[in-house]
Amino acid sequence: MAAGLIPWFFCYKVKGWFGYDDALDTFGVHAVGGTIGAFLTGVLARNSANGNLATNLKDYVTDSAAQRLVLEQLKAIGLTLVLAIVGTTIIAFIVKAIVGLRPTAEVETAGLDLAEHGEEGYHGVAQL
Repeated sequence: MAAGLIPWFFCYKVKGWFGYDDALDTFGVHAVGGTIGAFLTGVLARNSANGNLATNLKDYVTDSAAQRLVLEQLKAIGLTLVLAIVGTTIIAFIVKAIVGLRPTAEVETAGLDLAEHGEEGYHGVAQL
């Protein structure tokens, strides 16, 4: 339930409240949903549910003491967030320096499909 409802809430409510540009809902789905999934893996993982845990993660997961896996998952979440934020920032600065991050106002008004690719994105649909 959490893996479906919380990302949906971020895609449809939080994005509207903050007005950030995320046309494909990548933040709500992948960042929020992935973080929830990684955290809940640490919370819900038990040897009785997955015998593989007893072999590969025997030092971290037991049915009575799964808190160590939660801590390891939180470390992994933190590392993933740092790498994603730092990597994206570096890539954005490189792209901005080489080609820029935003189209000109004229290109944006004409439409990126026509200006950048030379074709209409929606054939036969009236322009607004």
